[in-house]
Amino acid sequence: MLGNSKFLPQSVYEELMVGETHGKPEAAVIRELVDGNTLTIARPHSPPLVSRIIKIAVEGENKPLHRAEAEALVITREVEGVLIADDQVARSTARLVQVESHGTGYLLGRMFQEGLISKEEVVRKVTEMRKAGWRLSEDDYRTILDYLRDL
Repeated sequence: MLGNSKFLPQSVYEELMVGETHGKPEAAVIRELVDGNTLTIARPHSPPLVSRIIKIAVEGENKPLHRAEAEALVITREVEGVLIADDQVARSTARLVQVESHGTGYLLGRMFQEGLISKEEVVRKVTEMRKAGWRLSEDDYRTILDYLRDL
C-alpha cells in the first residue's frame, strides 16, 4: 500500500500552502513530499462527478462536503485507490459511492505493519498530532490507540 502512488488534489494542495505563510508545519511537509515526488498533485478528470458527489453527500448525509474532499473522492475512484481522510462526511460519502476509505490511524498502522515506524512511535505520533490540533473525538482517539496497540 505505501509503495503505491499517492495523489493529492490540487485544491487541497493550494489550501495547505496558504498555511505555509502562517508557519503551519504541515505545509512544509506537504511541499517537501510534492517536491520529492512522493505525492503527485492531481485534478479530477470528471468535474461533473465532483458536483454529483457533493450532491450525494448533502442528500445522503444531510451535511455539506467541501469541494476539495469531493475532488479527493473522485480522484481516488478514478485511480481505483484508497482514500485517506479523517473527515467523517468524506468517509461516509466514500461508502455511499463505494470508494474504500480509511483515516490517519489506519495509515499509521499500515506504516507500522510495513516496518516503517515502531509501534511506540506511532502511538506517540497520534498523541502529538492530537495535542497539536488534529480534530479527533475522544472516542475516535481511543479507538485508534486500541487498534494500534492490537497490531
